[in-house]
Amino acid sequence: MKLLKPLLITTSILIVSGCSNFFPQPQTSRKDMVFVKGKSYLIPHGALFNTTPINEKVTVNDYRKYGHSYCKKGDIIWVSPKTSQELKETYRVGGADAFSYAYGEAIRSRKMGCARPLSQSEYTYYKGQMGQ
Repeated sequence: MKLLKPLLITTSILIVSGCSNFFPQPQTSRKDMVFVKGKSYLIPHGALFNTTPINEKVTVNDYRKYGHSYCKKGDIIWVSPKTSQELKETYRVGGADAFSYAYGEAIRSRKMGCARPLSQSEYTYYKGQMGQ
């Protein structure tokens, strides 16, 4: 009887781990290809994005400060639609200080980010993958 419990636990773990390998995981990293000023970028599916690439060192430093060390001039900024609305509401209700804090949190939690221009080979690859 003492061996039955460990045997059942081990068997259950093996069955669960084995079955999880046979079922495909949903794809949570869907991307959209967008074009800004003649360059292509990949952004999260449904995200809003700016139509002017970053050209200010201040913006780059803000993103680096909050954890996006790969942001640089020439990238575009994207934000989830829900986060965009939340930031607008935060600014309207809480003012600049509350907005600044919420802005940093949105970047840290990857609800906002940067996208770099795709190289020609990346563009060709993603164009084929996305069927565009």
